[in-house]
Amino acid sequence: MADAIIRTENLSYVYSEGTPYEHRAIDNVNIEIEKGSFVGLIGHTGSGKSTLIQHLNGLIKPTSGKVFVDGEDIWEKPKEIRKFRFKVGLVFQYPEHQLFEETVRKDIAFGPKNMGLSDAEVEERVLEAAKHTGLTADYLEKSPFELSGGEKRRVAIAGVLAMKPEVLILDEPTAGLDPKGREFILSEIKAYHESTGATVILVSHSMEDVARFASHVLIMNHSKVAMYGKTREIFKRVDELCEIGLEVPQISRVFAKLREKGYNVPESVLTVSEAKEAVLNLLKKGGEADA
Repeated sequence: MADAIIRTENLSYVYSEGTPYEHRAIDNVNIEIEKGSFVGLIGHTGSGKSTLIQHLNGLIKPTSGKVFVDGEDIWEKPKEIRKFRFKVGLVFQYPEHQLFEETVRKDIAFGPKNMGLSDAEVEERVLEAAKHTGLTADYLEKSPFELSGGEKRRVAIAGVLAMKPEVLILDEPTAGLDPKGREFILSEIKAYHESTGATVILVSHSMEDVARFASHVLIMNHSKVAMYGKTREIFKRVDELCEIGLEVPQISRVFAKLREKGYNVPESVLTVSEAKEAVLNLLKKGGEADA
C-alpha cells in the first residue's frame, strides 16, 4: 500500500525467549495501516494487542521482523528511535497514573519540551491540545491530582496530542469511566481525527464503539492477525467473529437474524440511526419476509 503510514513485515515477539516461560506474544504479523484511517484494534486479553502497539513506536524491539513508519524501518538506526516516538504517540491504559507535574499546563507541556520546541511553540501546543480534549483555560493552573478521573484522563491524552503525532494510538482510553465520560473521550478522539487528519488506532473491547468510530478493524487472535479490513466488511462476518469468541455489535446480530428469517435488510447495519432507517424502509415495503 503506497500510502501506508505504518507497515509491519513478519513481525514477531517472544517474551522470556530461551526460558521455560517463553511465550510468543505476536507471531508473523503483516499489516499495512493507511494514512488518515481510524483503526479499531480488537482481541481477547492475551491476543497480542498491547504487545503489537508497543512495537509501533519502538517501545519494544521485535524478536524478528520489521516495523516501518512512513516507509522508514524504525530500527535501522537504533539511535534515532526517539523521533518515531514523537511521530507515533501512545496513550496507555489508565494514563492518568503517569501524571506527575504540579499543574495541568506543565504536564501537557512535558512532551513538547522534550521535542526541543521554543517556549512559544510549547505554549501554543498546550493550548491546542487542551482545546482538543475539552480542557478550558481555568484547568491549566490546577494540580492534575485535584481533578476527577475523567478529567485526569483528558489531561493525559492532551499530553500526547501536544506532540502532534502523525499516528495516535490509544489503549482502552475509556476504561473505568462512566458512560458520560466515555462518550466525551470518544467524541473528542473522533473530532481530533477529523480535524487533523491524523491516523488513529483505538484498542477497545467494545464492538459498539469500534462500529461507531472506526473506518477499519484489526482483529488479533492467538498472537496472529485474524482479520483486517473495512469495518462494514469485517462486521458482516458474524459467524467467523463468533467462532473466535468475539461479540459483534448487538445491532449487527439482530440484523443477521432478520436476514436468516428472510427479511430483506442490509448486511452492513452498524449504528442505531442506520438500523432505524433500515427498519423504516422495510415497513414501507410492507415488512414481509422474502418468499
